[in-house]
Amino acid sequence: MLNKVKRFAIFIGIFLTLFIVGLLAGVTIYSFIKVPNVESLENYAPPEATQIFDRNGKLITTLYDSENRIVVPLKDIPKSLQDAVIAIEDSRFYSEIGFDPIGIIRAFITDVVHGREVEGGSTLTQQLVKNIYLTPQQTIMRKLVELVLAIRVDLTLSKPKILELYLNEIYLGHGTNGVEAASKYYFNKDVKDLNLAESAMLAGLISAPEYYSPVRNFKLAKERQKIVLNRMVDVGFITKAQAEEAYKQPIKIAHSNSKWGGIAPYFVDHVLQEMAKKYGYNEVYTGGLKIYTTLDYKMQEEADNLVKEYVNKYKYLHVSEGALVAIDPQNGEIRAYVGGVSYEKSQFDRVIMAERQPGSAFKPFVYLTALEEGMTPDTMLSDTPVTYPTPEGPWSPQNYDRTFMGNIPMWEALMLSRNVPSVKLLAKVGVENAIKTARKAGIKSPLSPNLALVLGASDVNLLELTSAYGVFANRGIRVEPIFVTKVLDRNGKVLEENKPIPQRVFDEKYIAVLDNMLANVILHGTGMAANIGRPAAGKTGTTDDFRNAWFIGFTPNLVCGVWVGNDDNSPMYGVVGGSIPAEIWASFMKSALAGTPVAYFPKSSEPIGSPSNSEVSVWVCGDSDKLATDKCPNPILKSFPKDKVPTEYDNRYPGGPYVPKEKKPKENATEGTQGSTEKNKPVNLPKHENNAIIVLPQR
Repeated sequence: MLNKVKRFAIFIGIFLTLFIVGLLAGVTIYSFIKVPNVESLENYAPPEATQIFDRNGKLITTLYDSENRIVVPLKDIPKSLQDAVIAIEDSRFYSEIGFDPIGIIRAFITDVVHGREVEGGSTLTQQLVKNIYLTPQQTIMRKLVELVLAIRVDLTLSKPKILELYLNEIYLGHGTNGVEAASKYYFNKDVKDLNLAESAMLAGLISAPEYYSPVRNFKLAKERQKIVLNRMVDVGFITKAQAEEAYKQPIKIAHSNSKWGGIAPYFVDHVLQEMAKKYGYNEVYTGGLKIYTTLDYKMQEEADNLVKEYVNKYKYLHVSEGALVAIDPQNGEIRAYVGGVSYEKSQFDRVIMAERQPGSAFKPFVYLTALEEGMTPDTMLSDTPVTYPTPEGPWSPQNYDRTFMGNIPMWEALMLSRNVPSVKLLAKVGVENAIKTARKAGIKSPLSPNLALVLGASDVNLLELTSAYGVFANRGIRVEPIFVTKVLDRNGKVLEENKPIPQRVFDEKYIAVLDNMLANVILHGTGMAANIGRPAAGKTGTTDDFRNAWFIGFTPNLVCGVWVGNDDNSPMYGVVGGSIPAEIWASFMKSALAGTPVAYFPKSSEPIGSPSNSEVSVWVCGDSDKLATDKCPNPILKSFPKDKVPTEYDNRYPGGPYVPKEKKPKENATEGTQGSTEKNKPVNLPKHENNAIIVLPQR
């Protein structure tokens, strides 16, 4: 009975072949007029995914719309994969002309014997034209047009070109089109790096990608791989021994569940928005762009992990969010960018979108203004009660601990983040001058022209504040932040290339002094938790009721800013800039700088100010401006220009020279407008002689 069925099937197959040939003769003229122009395939450019890379060329993520495809030339597709696909899909590919009559007959017979469709008879060329030009609709006319198109394509294009188009077009499961995208998805490899075992498994997906997917059913994928390897042996592409060895070879499936790839989602989001503005959404998602960014993959991973770790660790202090950005101050390139704890839960980017009060982290701009106006670290500031009239009524700034220290030098006021002397300093140098300094450093947010500015009353975002501190790290040279270094189109043409444009905005001699003062913040002041065992400088920032906590710090080759807080602006429990943010900063910087040479802050080659306005501090008696004696009831340390230093003692109180008693360090000193828990130990800095730049002690 079975033999009769087979004979009948052969008869039907021969009849069907003759019928097709006859019908083709009747529709050839019509079809050649109505079918698409296959010559366009020579320059066919299918929708192609855009790839985003880190600064070392490591893939960060792939962006695509409906088709995740990365087009590669045939020379970059290993022969093992080419052979595997031909063996399992169309073994007579190189000898046929578009379609395979033998394959059609074989498929028909197989289907008749089994009573259902078991084997397809389409060649690679037929599959290609079907995917590009035709609908899935199963009609005789569509099949005939497919055959005609396949013949035309075979007569127009070379076999290698057809194979290249096919391997870049074919769907391989999980949203991947083409062998390059599939290789990255399943094996986390470029297709050129696939071995025989991986090539056979990938080729086995073509007939039923989701069914044979190694992600869903690795056992089925291995069974299919074995079929492909055996078929390669039958065709003569490999030996039986090679097939057995490939089958035994372990395969690591390393697909990504996230369209974003899981790394730097906030950074990618920002880059995507900027690219879409320039090139349009369609080009970004389907144009096959290659975007090379400034991000450092390893630094980014560390930054992501640290922000999550510390926020989760201190949730009991009512901390729910954090952000971090790290920049190379010498070229402005972003190295790490964490916009929040979880992109999946919130796409709100706290590096750029969140504008918050920086607290005392704004003070360096005021102190730099003072240095530019001829003051020195030893210039005395008054830490005593003061009241200023404002439109809202009298305003009396307070220190964090509600105490006053009397007259203190400028370096100590900054190191201990004293509010009252800082407000008085701003009043002396002028609010508008301080705003100009901040603008030169790169602060672009609106700044309120009042004395509360020095306490960080005006909102800024983390990126601009960190970038502005980069000017301190880069010897007074400003470089705008750079996210993308180069963009290529699908053909490798350079669409844009971004290079740093350095601009000197501050004299290096003032920056050298400020850096030393900020280094003391870490060594002996409010930022001691940020000590990383190498030269570093920075500033803490804490706002009223602990709503925001910042630490912005730098070495000569890396500047990093950290913020923690809550999106609803609710208070944290005693969290200050010198605690969680400084800890995150220190952990990140230690990791980021590990294995790199220790860099030192440069010393200025020029003194601050000219000999005529350099200042020297001496003890005078009250307001007499005469040197104090040991009998003077109210000695005051006061700064004078070098050429106006008093030389006479106050004769109202005869006695020997006044010798000040050593000032005892205050314990539990913190920064912020309310009480908090950051400890510090003020250090008595060595006096600088004449016009010498003061160098703060290291520890």
